[in-house]
Amino acid sequence: MAPQQCSGLDGAGPAVLRIRMLGPVEVWLGNRQLDLAAPQLLAVLAMLAAEPGRTHSTTQLAARLWSARPPKSAGSVLRNHVLALRRQFDTHGYPGAGIAWLDSTRGGYRLGLSVEFDVVAVEDLVAAAEADRRVGAVAAADVKLTAARQLWRGDPLIGLPGPWAEAERARLDRLRLAMSEVAVSVALDLGRYSTAIAESEALIAVDPHCERWYELLMIALHRGGRRVEALRVYRTARRLLADELGLEPGPELVRLHQQILSAESTDAEPAYEPPAIPKNLDLPRVPAQLPPDIADFVGRAELVAELAALLDADCDSRPVVAITGLGGVGKTTLAVHLAHCVRDHFPDGVLYLDLGGMDEHPRSGEMLLAIALRAFGIEPGALPADLAERTALWRNTVAGKRVLLVLDNARDVVHLTPLLPGPGRAAVLVTSRSSLAELFGARLVPLDVLTPAESWRLLERMASPRRVSDEPDAAREILRACGHLPVSLRIVGARLASRPNWRLAAVAERLADERGRLAELAVGNTSVEHVFRDSYRQLGPELARVFVLVAFSDAPDLSTAAIAALIDRERAETEWLCEALVDLGMWQTPERGRYRYHDLLRLFARGAADEARQREWPPALRRLLDFYLASAKNIVELRDSGVGTEYYAATEQAGQRFGDERECAEWAMTERSGIVALYRQAAAFPDARTRTLAVDLALSLAVGGDAGEHLPQVAEALEVMSQAAEHDGDRRTMARAQLAAAVARLVGMGDLSAGHVLREAGAMLRAAGDRPGAMLAEQMLGTAMAYQEKVDMAVAHFRRAIELGRQDGNQWSEGMGWATLSRAYCDARRWPEAAEAAGKALFLARAVGSLRLESMALHELGFATMQCGESEKGLELCRRALSVARRDGRRHQEGWALARLAEVTLCSGDPAAAVPIAAEAVQALTEVSATVRRLRALRVYSRALTAAGRGDEAEPILRKLAQSRRHIGLSVPGRPADIAVPTMRTAG
Repeated sequence: MAPQQCSGLDGAGPAVLRIRMLGPVEVWLGNRQLDLAAPQLLAVLAMLAAEPGRTHSTTQLAARLWSARPPKSAGSVLRNHVLALRRQFDTHGYPGAGIAWLDSTRGGYRLGLSVEFDVVAVEDLVAAAEADRRVGAVAAADVKLTAARQLWRGDPLIGLPGPWAEAERARLDRLRLAMSEVAVSVALDLGRYSTAIAESEALIAVDPHCERWYELLMIALHRGGRRVEALRVYRTARRLLADELGLEPGPELVRLHQQILSAESTDAEPAYEPPAIPKNLDLPRVPAQLPPDIADFVGRAELVAELAALLDADCDSRPVVAITGLGGVGKTTLAVHLAHCVRDHFPDGVLYLDLGGMDEHPRSGEMLLAIALRAFGIEPGALPADLAERTALWRNTVAGKRVLLVLDNARDVVHLTPLLPGPGRAAVLVTSRSSLAELFGARLVPLDVLTPAESWRLLERMASPRRVSDEPDAAREILRACGHLPVSLRIVGARLASRPNWRLAAVAERLADERGRLAELAVGNTSVEHVFRDSYRQLGPELARVFVLVAFSDAPDLSTAAIAALIDRERAETEWLCEALVDLGMWQTPERGRYRYHDLLRLFARGAADEARQREWPPALRRLLDFYLASAKNIVELRDSGVGTEYYAATEQAGQRFGDERECAEWAMTERSGIVALYRQAAAFPDARTRTLAVDLALSLAVGGDAGEHLPQVAEALEVMSQAAEHDGDRRTMARAQLAAAVARLVGMGDLSAGHVLREAGAMLRAAGDRPGAMLAEQMLGTAMAYQEKVDMAVAHFRRAIELGRQDGNQWSEGMGWATLSRAYCDARRWPEAAEAAGKALFLARAVGSLRLESMALHELGFATMQCGESEKGLELCRRALSVARRDGRRHQEGWALARLAEVTLCSGDPAAAVPIAAEAVQALTEVSATVRRLRALRVYSRALTAAGRGDEAEPILRKLAQSRRHIGLSVPGRPADIAVPTMRTAG
């Protein structure tokens, strides 16, 4: 059935739908462009328009639209697309045009409009050109080919999904090759041998196994007086066909070779200048090649405004904006949207080129320049074959023009350099997954993922605000699983939009499983995994090894030194590899010398690991743990030199070196979360060496007090390692793991039940002759008893710890025993004994050079001294303790010193001064999750507030204190108002 003649835009003349498929798809109704940004929607219209007047069943449309089995919702999705098309017809045609022009019939849809395709025009022009050439009308053929090529704006059907679009793309690729073959033949007939040579070489690059292209190239070279090169082409073709296909050249190519050898072909014919292109072909005067704008573009408003102003600056300096970032972060979306915002300010045209940088064979500079020059009306015959000459022609063509060049998907700076215009009024907008750091003078824009608020708005736009607001928790889980990456959010949003009955909670649940998350992030022909694989394919073997191997680590980020240990490479080489991965958009660098993955890229990297890489991970984990343990031992030697690093497992690496206590503290804070993640991974490994390294690392950091808020996770991982060691009969490692876990639970969680584990571990360590371990167990048992206010038992354990330290010749351990014994004596109000014990601790601290131990001894000595009647001296000692703690750099040590200083200040009769000191102590101890110490600081804080006449502020603190003490099994003390606050004066 022929399409009906429908009323036009004014209701009188016939309406014609013009579809441009040879490049970014555009749809025009009359002189109005339809706003059809959704690829699936464009594909539906293209399928209907390909056979106007014919009824297409929903079954046929679904089979052509979805590459796999169509979803159950295919019918409803197609209905939604038809409704959207009708709305566009109503908007750009007349009210009611949608139903009149797009008819629903039983089981399908029919487009009742006359349609004009650029594809049909090109097919007709190529066929006519070939017919003209056959009858000798070469000039007329050349004019028609030029017109056909100007209609071809880029890769056809960009972004359209489904089998139909894929088949059409393949058909149109064949059409382009056929057009090029005719063009080469016409160029030969006209004596334009340079043009024929360049185009033949381009055809060979596209299809190196086609003998016809070699024939054309050999003819062009021979006629152009380059006989030797023509013969060399034959040898190249013969070798390639034999090596790759096991074939000999066909008879036509062999015959041509013999003709050239015997010089039977005619000499070069004179070049022929074609006439000007007739005006009635109505070729475009300026390029307008932008893909459609993104209808649901959200966020980045400030960046768009800033870059638009930069591109629109009316000056003689050529502005270049380079948007870079990982695949799927929205570079092209931003560039296209930005170009649409400023396109009206570029009267000489807007050129869009997809450089194909992520393709296996990116488009060459010659090919891209040919496309660009043709867009500005340069005839194919006028294109130089040489890249340098073609670049010069390009820059001369755009010189002085107010044009915007959008160069999408550049592989690197070398790839895009030939397309950069010279100084002038042109503006350039580039996108690339590479960093393009060498693009000097450009405004580099490393694009990050969307903010949570922007991600939320994008999901609302795609899935509907109501669905998102109805399930806000599930929506947040979806955003987290997508990593706020635009491509993943758009995929999820598209799936939700096409499945209106799906609950967000069901989608969130499917995305929660990391093993299948990437498989879920796919719709139609678009997938996150495909986006990432394009980038991964660009990596060389060593970069690919690093990218995959480091991904096995659960650490959120790693330093250069840690990665060097993991991959077993020198630090300088490692830094180069890491920076290369950043430059290629595969890694991020939150700060100098640290590297991390986007969460979805980490999942992709793990999925890309073959068996060889998987076998590399266990020794890599051991090397990484060895590096961290060596670094921790370096900290112990610097900060607590008396502890003795020989107690820990021997390490093969030097580890990180530190200049002072502050560097130690910063390193421990930075690496903390990564080390905790490695504990959990080490717990899953069966080999004893991995367990030993992890347990000793935990012990060294626990002794140093550097585990912070992660102590519960540390304890869980250590308990798993303890069980594994017990299973293997390794009782010493089992006991050491139990000891480290108990320290974590007692200090970090206030878990008083850890005392039972400490007793068992201590007994096993004494039996194994591990005196330092047994000493630490006694020390922590004393601490547990002190927490429970069982002072006599605490004193007994601390005295045993002192004795074990003395027997071992470890002055640091002995000094720590005296410092904690002093605190126990203070709790028992045995002030002279407390002062004596603190004095011994201070002596040993200075003997071994431990700032941490010195701070503890000073603040306990200060408290005991004040209680003995020397208030001013006690205050001065506690102030010195705080100063030393801050030099030491450990936040928990600072918190302890602050709490004692607040208590002494309060007891000296100045509650107003004590309040801010106590508040700071609570803050510090909260930051490091020192549960019981924090409760003591809270008690001092509430007492200071009450004594300062601020009882209303003390009430909520007191309630919180009581609740927390009950939670960990401690008795609740009396109300602050009931506690006597002694006022001591300096003995005089």
